[in-house]
Amino acid sequence: MDLIRIFTLRTLAMALPQTVEALVNERTGKFFVVLEWGGSDEGKVKVINPNGDVLDVPTVIFKVDDPRTIDQSKFSEVFTPPQISKIETWQTEQYAEAERQRLQKAARSSQSPSSKSPSPKPRAGSSRREGLIDRNQVSSNRRPTVQWSSESLVFYRHKIENLKPNDVFAIVIEGHGTLQMTKAEFQRTFNNIIMSSEYRSQGIYRYSEMPEEAWPFIRK
Repeated sequence: MDLIRIFTLRTLAMALPQTVEALVNERTGKFFVVLEWGGSDEGKVKVINPNGDVLDVPTVIFKVDDPRTIDQSKFSEVFTPPQISKIETWQTEQYAEAERQRLQKAARSSQSPSSKSPSPKPRAGSSRREGLIDRNQVSSNRRPTVQWSSESLVFYRHKIENLKPNDVFAIVIEGHGTLQMTKAEFQRTFNNIIMSSEYRSQGIYRYSEMPEEAWPFIRK
């Protein structure tokens, strides 16, 4: 990885998001940072509590009809220091995971069969396949559950939210190709979108230019 890429990745990872969505606890009146609606189950939401812990909790304990969009300049007024620290850590972890997957895919694609000695074919019933690291992460070879077309990269909350973690969606982007990924890959790679007020309130997030983290999922 070149130095410019390392610097860019670290800069993006360590920067706090401009805004986050928060919910107010009905009983205590304290703010919880929203990471992901739905959590591990329907009727739950993944949040950062005032202690800085990431939890899946029932939505009924919050004023879900009154979500708040908190600007970065107000973080210290609304959230506890452990919450702010966890927001930063969470974002860093998501970028690190996305970069790890990108490097794995780059390593697989750079392996030339002609430069290697022939390897024995897998036995019948074996789950091993050449170049396969994690079958659930190889989204490019799976049929999309939903697909849409756009002149630029655009994510729709209502199309993605109801998918299962390993369900694949595809976006045909004019002039670039087709972005294809699972819901789980989207949550790891584009967590900054999920946490954005635009995506949470309007249900849509559009890029004017193709972001760097999208390229590993583009196929022609």
